[in-house]
Amino acid sequence: MFFAHIYTPGLAHSSYVLGGERGCLVVDPARDIDRYLDQAKAWSKPIIGIIETHLHADFVSGHLELASRTGATIYAPKSAQCVFPHIALADGEEVTVDSFRIKMLETPGHTPEGAVFVVSDLSRGPEPCLALTGDTLLVGDVGRPDLFPDIKHDLARKLYRSIGRLAGLGDNVEVYPAHGMGSLCGRQLSAKLWTTLGTERLHNYALQIGTEDEFVTALLSGMPEAPDHFARCSEINRQGPRLLAELPQPKAVPPAEFWSLAEEGHVVVDTRDQLAYAGAHVPGSYALSLRGNFATFAGWVLPPDRPLLLVLENPSDLSAALTGLRRVGLDHVTGYLAGGMTAWANAGLPSHNLESIGVRELKQRHEAGALSIIDTRLRSEYDAGHIAGSVHIAAPDTRHEHPALGDDGAPLAVICNTGNRSVLAASLLRRRGLRQVINVIGGTTAWQAAGFALTAPAEGSGPHD
Repeated sequence: MFFAHIYTPGLAHSSYVLGGERGCLVVDPARDIDRYLDQAKAWSKPIIGIIETHLHADFVSGHLELASRTGATIYAPKSAQCVFPHIALADGEEVTVDSFRIKMLETPGHTPEGAVFVVSDLSRGPEPCLALTGDTLLVGDVGRPDLFPDIKHDLARKLYRSIGRLAGLGDNVEVYPAHGMGSLCGRQLSAKLWTTLGTERLHNYALQIGTEDEFVTALLSGMPEAPDHFARCSEINRQGPRLLAELPQPKAVPPAEFWSLAEEGHVVVDTRDQLAYAGAHVPGSYALSLRGNFATFAGWVLPPDRPLLLVLENPSDLSAALTGLRRVGLDHVTGYLAGGMTAWANAGLPSHNLESIGVRELKQRHEAGALSIIDTRLRSEYDAGHIAGSVHIAAPDTRHEHPALGDDGAPLAVICNTGNRSVLAASLLRRRGLRQVINVIGGTTAWQAAGFALTAPAEGSGPHD
């Protein structure tokens, strides 16, 4: 067997290419598929099969994209009810593709149609050698069961039973999940990208929980925030996303036309660094730096039903921006600002700036009672240590009403770990009409580097609680 792990940073997404005697299988592909084509070419083996372990919630899959380019057959759980051409596998059904025997086990819990694909390499023997676990079993965790709030208790119970279905597999079986640490598809994911069933039986907290009731309670407590696009990507993947070749290519838009389109309802997304955004930006634009977790936060906060306009640092950034947006199903990108913000300023069009301060000034002004601090990191990060007196509101949640976001006129200083999420939060607050917003550059990383303390985590808490 040939084997390659293909990793997508930001989404913390793992996909795989398995090379057999004559061809390749690709497992849970991303939408940008050149990496799989390149790997197959390096092995001189055509891609003949594509496996989807479940309907991914955090990204738009490349299954149709890859099938259209290669003619490969897509295999997916029958319970997913996919509407595109594929072979739907029922629980316990086996197929042989090239030198691989593959058995699909229905393992609902993370999603209703989740599955584990158990693989035997027949060139070596009939025994299972690896399990493609999707988001059912992760390294150090299991997939969160709360992405469908109306049925989360039912899914948590199903997940408990699904994990039990793996009991018949040997400790030596290697486990290859669809996500690693940094993904919001779980809570305590390890930085290690693969494992064995034996290791997980020894060390995975979820597999140590004794009863079903205890499992449900544990898995529905303290879960991280769920981005907005998690609620729509699953259906996009079930229907099958549009092929990238069918999408219109964004054009360079002159400043005056750009402004007219923005006034007509196009959403302006500024992909530059936080300092460039602070210096001058298009009024009402979203600050989504390509240097941050661009795809996840774009899917989280951008309206999916409105056309997008981009502000780039350089035209060469267009490819990265489009890839990130398309990974989360944001396909309607009209164009980008021709000449960037320099051309915008030279055209005499209105611009806004954003006050930015360093951590030393933040400390002085906070101790003087001259501002309030909003910590825009995830709850787990905040609980692990934060500036005393700060209030937690995750960056995407600054879109919504919160007692700490009153209209008393007091300046709000927003902070994250480096400044990318906080500048996003600042742009969201400014869109809501709050004017006295300050971004803290360097974030809590700079705060600690300056020798300032964060609060100690509460007893029993950890970075993923």
